[in-house]
Amino acid sequence: MPIQSKYSNQQIETLVNILLETLRQQNATTELSLMCLGNTISHIIKTNVPAAQQAEVTKHFSQALQDAVNSKAH
Repeated sequence: MPIQSKYSNQQIETLVNILLETLRQQNATTELSLMCLGNTISHIIKTNVPAAQQAEVTKHFSQALQDAVNSKAH
């Protein structure tokens, strides 16, 4: 059964498009884009997730990223 998000597809698509457009405007390479997004994710986890839960959140995020990359449907 698919996981139901509390966020609409429109909300997600809007934010993703803003992030991608910002990277495009800065002519960010793939490597720089990944570094910046990784630093952003680290910052969000460190500043918004209690220390006791950070490892678990990171583990789940990593698995979700791996699943998304390995997904046949794009």
